[in-house]
Amino acid sequence: MRSHLRAAVLVACVAPFAGSLAGQQGPADRLDIREHVFANGLRLLVLERPGDARVECKIFTRFGALIEEPGELGAAHFLEHLMFKGTHTLGTTDWARERPLRERQDQTERLLIEELNRARNDLRERGVFHDYRRAETTPTIDSLTRAIRDLEREAAVYRDGGAMMRWYQAFGGTGLTATTEQEYMKFDINLPRERVELFLRVEADRMVNSVFREFDEERMILVEQRYGDLNRPTTPFYEALNATVASVHPVYWPEGYETDFGQYTRAYERDLYRRYFVPNNTTLVFVGGVSLEEMVPLVERHFGGFERAPEPMREKAVEPRPTAERRMIWRGTGLAPRVDVRHRIPGIGHPDRPAFDVVRELLADQIRGELASMRLSGTVDVNTRVVHESRFGVPSTLNAEVVVAAPTQVQTAETAVLRAIDRLAGSPVDAARLGHAKKRLRTEWYRTAADAGALAFAIGHFETMDRWTTLAEHLRAREETTAEDVVRLVARYFTPENRTTGIARPEEGR
Repeated sequence: MRSHLRAAVLVACVAPFAGSLAGQQGPADRLDIREHVFANGLRLLVLERPGDARVECKIFTRFGALIEEPGELGAAHFLEHLMFKGTHTLGTTDWARERPLRERQDQTERLLIEELNRARNDLRERGVFHDYRRAETTPTIDSLTRAIRDLEREAAVYRDGGAMMRWYQAFGGTGLTATTEQEYMKFDINLPRERVELFLRVEADRMVNSVFREFDEERMILVEQRYGDLNRPTTPFYEALNATVASVHPVYWPEGYETDFGQYTRAYERDLYRRYFVPNNTTLVFVGGVSLEEMVPLVERHFGGFERAPEPMREKAVEPRPTAERRMIWRGTGLAPRVDVRHRIPGIGHPDRPAFDVVRELLADQIRGELASMRLSGTVDVNTRVVHESRFGVPSTLNAEVVVAAPTQVQTAETAVLRAIDRLAGSPVDAARLGHAKKRLRTEWYRTAADAGALAFAIGHFETMDRWTTLAEHLRAREETTAEDVVRLVARYFTPENRTTGIARPEEGR
């Protein structure tokens, strides 16, 4: 295991770059973000707010569900859970005694993986509905599994649960959270400005010295979370629709099927951890009462000794060009009748992407107008959400959903959506409607900019999707979106061959 303590301190080879955007007009004029890139590739972004007594601290890693493999879906989220279980120094009462037990556990698991691979023909799933396997297990598998659990019980004697949380709380930390989505994992907390170095000490330790304690307990917590999500009637519908939209791209994959959770191993999670949690794949973001000049030496102290690692593998899947309209009918109970019309749109960093924020607002208004003209009441939601996230550095979808009261109204609702699209593609919207759409987006952004946590997230998220500088470019570009741009984009992207329609209706007899 790597240690974050090194004898030598590396000297930064990239001087601080002041990416100031102050003085510009529009929503970007309050972004005075400054950057420093260290010799090992670690990126530091600071937005100073003089006088603030507290600081929003976030660490982003370019790592998420996009790197998962079929049969291991949900593994990225699972790694987030494991990284909350402490390190060599935080989370144990006696690492010297715990360590050999963990090493024996890893050795035993390697034997288990070998046995699972040897018994591949016995364990292979052969039933269409996951209802038949030639054998569920072997005596060797049972014996090795028991040995791993026995070692976990022995090591649990030295467990000091919640150590990281207690340290943060003891020094005034609030809002400790972690999130893993398709393109990133982040850990964050809000601290008093004089305690910011604690964040660097804890997160540097977590980045290289995490110990995967309570592995099976956390596996079951993940299962419970997943079943809780699936118990919401909308989740299976949206996941089935995502699968209809896509052919190959993992951005549309769910957070694991019930057949995935039992496949996770310490070895697989450790491999992901070692490959992706490296300085040249990491960004630190601070918004609040600290300056770049203050933060550079502190970050150097805790992260400067980490060596640059081989660049982690990027996601390579590219969704093929759409060539046919797709349609899905969902039959089930507990879900209100609805139509959800989706079109694939570009990712953040593409020159067309900012204008789709404007299109989203205009399309929602247009659909409501069409429904009113048809004397149909329905709830309209136009969004860019896929799984849990709404912005991606890869192509995703713009979704127009209308929920109605009765199944007989679904067809009319779909007609309203298609008419709204045709009208936006047919002629430019008037200046007042375009202005109202942009005003709503500006209001949304100003709320983000006023909240240190939301702003720090936006900065880090844009960095993982493309570049942090793209955030200001994105805000400017959507302010400059014209009515003619809207016509062009709707006509180009909202075509039948790029369309997937999902219909939800009550379950019917056969």
